Amino acid sequence: MSIRPSPPFVKRPPAGARPGTWVLAAAALSCLCGGPAIAGEAFVGLYAHDVDDGISYGRFEDGAQVVAGVRTTALDELGFLGRPRVHLLAGANTSGGVNYLATGLGWRFDLGPRFYLQPGLGVALHDRRVNLPSPNEPGLSPDERLQRQRDRQSKLDLGSRVLFEPELSLGWKATRRLSLELSWIHLSHGRLAGHYNPGVADVGLRVLYRYGLDR
Repeated sequence: MSIRPSPPFVKRPPAGARPGTWVLAAAALSCLCGGPAIAGEAFVGLYAHDVDDGISYGRFEDGAQVVAGVRTTALDELGFLGRPRVHLLAGANTSGGVNYLATGLGWRFDLGPRFYLQPGLGVALHDRRVNLPSPNEPGLSPDERLQRQRDRQSKLDLGSRVLFEPELSLGWKATRRLSLELSWIHLSHGRLAGHYNPGVADVGLRVLYRYGLDR
């Protein structure tokens, strides 16, 4: 009597899940967790929030920004883009200001054995207000117009839920594993969502721990 082997067990995705969702999740994890060997950096930092950096208006919000995240080593798989590093970060405000989640690409340029410069560009989502009522809307009473003008002057309106996230870091490799970065993070819609574009900028220091083998 012959015994047929049992068919291999295949785990099915939950009902209603789209195959594309699993593909995207796997791709993101692959980028952030490495290929043959897991490698990258984890970081946490404290930033001055909503500063006037010459690009952002600044000074709408108070408090500090706590920023934490991870990024990969330089990826050979993205060699056609110059071997960037993929980052994922979150910023939380200590005084009820804007909180955000961002992801993007960064390119590292060594300035010697210990120093480096790393510009980056990404996209971000935030949880603050967008599109405050315009004070120039026809038919407003003088009091309502004045109130809307005061809101525009005192409340941060980023104009879009999705924003660009350029950033720039100057890093110092303290040891093989630990680094310190002076970091600038900017969020704005680049006037793609209208002429009014105050933006928001955070400047601070962050500590990085390097794991795996850096490239």
